[in-house]
Amino acid sequence: MQTLFTNISSLVTVNSNGSLKKCGIEMSDIGELKDACLLFDDKIIWMGTTKEAENKIINGDINPDIFRNMKGTTILPGFVDSHTHIVFAGGRSNEFAKRLRGSTYQEIAAEGGGILATVNAVRKASIDELVENGYNLAMSAISHGTTALEIKSGYGLDLKNEIKMLEAIKKLKGMLPLTIKSTFIGSHDFPPEYKNDREKYVALICNEMLPAVAEQNLADYCDAFVDKGYYTIEQGERIFQKALDLGLKLKVHADELADVSAASLAARMGAVSADHLLFISDKSIADMKKSGTIATLLPGTAYFIRMPYAPARKMIEEGLTVALATDCNPGSCFTENMQMILSLAVINMKMTAEEAITAATLNGAAALELSDRMGSLVPGKEANFIVCNTNSYTDIFYHFGVNHISEVWVKGERVITNLSYA
Repeated sequence: MQTLFTNISSLVTVNSNGSLKKCGIEMSDIGELKDACLLFDDKIIWMGTTKEAENKIINGDINPDIFRNMKGTTILPGFVDSHTHIVFAGGRSNEFAKRLRGSTYQEIAAEGGGILATVNAVRKASIDELVENGYNLAMSAISHGTTALEIKSGYGLDLKNEIKMLEAIKKLKGMLPLTIKSTFIGSHDFPPEYKNDREKYVALICNEMLPAVAEQNLADYCDAFVDKGYYTIEQGERIFQKALDLGLKLKVHADELADVSAASLAARMGAVSADHLLFISDKSIADMKKSGTIATLLPGTAYFIRMPYAPARKMIEEGLTVALATDCNPGSCFTENMQMILSLAVINMKMTAEEAITAATLNGAAALELSDRMGSLVPGKEANFIVCNTNSYTDIFYHFGVNHISEVWVKGERVITNLSYA
C-alpha cells in the first residue's frame, strides 16, 4: 500500500545527496520543501511539491492507495538517539537533590554513589525488571520522536551482570518498533570489588568479558569511560584493541570531566564516535577531523550536572560531523526527549536550528552506522519520520518544553499517535 501525504506545510528531508553524513557548513542544508508531498510504503518512494504530485498522478507516474491532507504540519526524519543508558534499575533522585545543594558529580561518586549506586540496583534486579524499565523509557522516547537508538550496558561491571544487561537489550530489540544498536561498556567505572586493583579488572574485561560478549554476539560496539578518575588512556587502548581484535567497533566516553586526550585516542583507534567532549582540546578536534570520528554531543548532561557545554560551534566550524543524543541515564541526564536536547543545543551550544536537526537525524544515524537506511527522507530509505503539529520546523525550537509530535512512523507504519490536529 502506497500512501501520499499532501499539502505538508514544511517537509524537512535532510537530503545529503548520497553522503552518509554532513560536516561543517553542510549541516545547515536541511532540504526543506514547502507545500510538499511525501509518497511512501515501508520506504520513501518520492517527495516533491503538491503541484508536482498532481502532475505525476495525471500522467500515471504515481498511483497512491491512500491520500492524507497534512496541511498545518511539519514532517522531519525520525530522531536517532545514538547514546543512551536506558536499561538500568533503581533511581538516583537523592543524588540530584545533593547536587542542587552543592555536591559535585565526582564527590557523589567518591561517596559510593553515581554509577556504582546503579550497579548495586542492577545486580539485584531480574532481567525482566531491566526489560520493563527499558521498554517504558524507549516507548516514551518514541512518543517524543525517536525512531532508532543505541543502548549501553555498563551497570553490571562483572561478567554475569553485564551479560544480563546485554540480554535485556537483545530482548528489547525484538519488542520495540524501532532499530536498536547495543554497546558493551563494562569499562563504565571500576566495581567496588576491584577498587584497589584496577589493573586486574581491566584484565578481566579483556580476557573474559569481551570474549564472552563477542562469542554470544550481544553487542555492536565496545565503549569505555576514558576520563579523569576513570580509565586511563593506556587502559582504554588495551580494552579497545581487544575489542577490535574480536570484531567489535568502538565508541568512547571522552573528555567529559577533563581534557585527557581521550578524543585523540578515539581518533587514533578508529572509533565510530567520541561522545561528551566537554573539555576537548584543539588538537583532539583536529585528530577527529582527520579520522572522520563523529562528535556526539550530549548537552542534556552538561545541563543536568551543571558543567560547561561542549564547543559545538568550534567543532562545526572546523568541519567535524556533529551528532546529538540524550545520554538518557539515571544519574547525570534523566531525559529520553530528543526535542529537549535540540532546545539545549541551540540555546546553550549556539547551534542553529538547521544544524541541530541534522545532528539529531542524519548524523545521529551515521553515529550508529545506519545512515544508509535512515536519517533523511530520500527515495529508498526507510519511511521513518515524525509529524509535528507546527507550520514550520522553527516552531519546534521557538515553542519549547512541549511535545510537538503528533505521529511517529517507522518503516511506513504509524507506531505512535500523540495528538490530534486539523
